[in-house]
Amino acid sequence: MAQFPIVKTLATIAVTRVDGEYRIRIEDQSGDTAVYRAVSDQVVDLADRLDDLLSDEDEEHVAG
Repeated sequence: MAQFPIVKTLATIAVTRVDGEYRIRIEDQSGDTAVYRAVSDQVVDLADRLDDLLSDEDEEHVAG
């Protein structure tokens, strides 16, 4: 049976570079944290996707 992820509210996010890789630390409002390792291509892809979503949101505000 497929299990759906639990949606949590983001409290903080921090990105650092350690030994040639990026560490993305995410904390939710309850204080639970997770740390993810990523290579530069993944971080660039994430930044591009967020930029696209933010641009779409800006366009919606201008049109609305």
